[in-house]
Amino acid sequence: MIKLFYGILITTLLLTSTLASSDEKIIVDLVLPAKNVSLDSLSAKITNNPHFSVHSYTNILPDDENRGDILIIVSEKLLPLLNNENYKAKFALYVNSNEFRKSHISNTSTLYSDQPISRQLSLIKAIFENKPTQLGIVYKDIYYESALENISKNFQSLSIHTKKIGETNLVRDINKIIQKNDVLLSTSENDIYNSKTIRSILLSSYRHQTLVIGPNEGFVLAGALGTVLSTPDQYVIDIVSMVNSYIKTKELPPSQYPNSFNVKINYSVAESLGLSIPKEEELKNHILKDEFE
Repeated sequence: MIKLFYGILITTLLLTSTLASSDEKIIVDLVLPAKNVSLDSLSAKITNNPHFSVHSYTNILPDDENRGDILIIVSEKLLPLLNNENYKAKFALYVNSNEFRKSHISNTSTLYSDQPISRQLSLIKAIFENKPTQLGIVYKDIYYESALENISKNFQSLSIHTKKIGETNLVRDINKIIQKNDVLLSTSENDIYNSKTIRSILLSSYRHQTLVIGPNEGFVLAGALGTVLSTPDQYVIDIVSMVNSYIKTKELPPSQYPNSFNVKINYSVAESLGLSIPKEEELKNHILKDEFE
C-alpha cells in the first residue's frame, strides 16, 4: 500500500511538473532602435497578447542568461543583430524590403515596412479611374525588373516606362522620366528617394504637371499626391500573427508585406493640379478589389 501511495504521488508530481512546463509562455526578446513614445507604444501593443511574453531592449541583445526563445528586431538599423544564431526563430519588423534583400540575412521572417509595388500601381489605376496612363519608374535594384514584368499584365491601362540608374545623376535621370510621363511612381529605395532628393523631385513634378506617388507618408506630407501605407496597429496584428504561426508550427512563416493598409492623399496638391480625386476609402476599396480578383 505504501509503495502504491508513493507511486501515485510521484506520478502526480511528474504530471504536474509537465503541465506547468507546457503552460510556460514563449519569451520574445523585442529590440527597439531607440526609446520614444511611439516605439514604447508599439512595444506595449505587441506585449498585450495572450500567446507569448515580451522582454524589451534598446539597441542591444540581452546577455545569454536572460535570452528568450524568439527575437524580434525593429528597423533595418538593427539588422546586424539577426546574425545571432542562438534564437529558435528570428523576426524583423519595420524593415525596408530593399534593405533586407541587400543584407543577405537568412533564417529570418520579415514584416516589411514598405508596400508591395502592385498596391501602389492599383492606387494609380484607381486615381485615373482605369483610363490610359503613362507611368514612369526609376530604380536601382534589379528586383524591380522581374517584379514589374510579372505584374504589369494586370494593369493594362498603365503604360509603364522604366529606367535603371546608377549612383550618379539621380535627380537628372528622374527629371527625364517626370517630363515624359503622367505619373512618377517612387520606389521604396532609400538611396534614391530621400530627404536630399525629395525637394528637387517635387519641384520638377509641379513644373511638368506630373503626379508623384510617394513611397511613404513623409513624401505625401512634403507634397507628393498620395501613397499606400500601414498603421502601427496594422503592423502589430501581422507580427503577432507571424510569431504565433511559428509557435504553432515550429516553422518560420514567409516574409511578407503588411496585410492591411490605408490610402493617404494630399488633397491640397490634387486641387493645385486641378484634379478631382475620390475619397481615400473609395480608393482603398478599388485596391482591395484588385487584390481579391
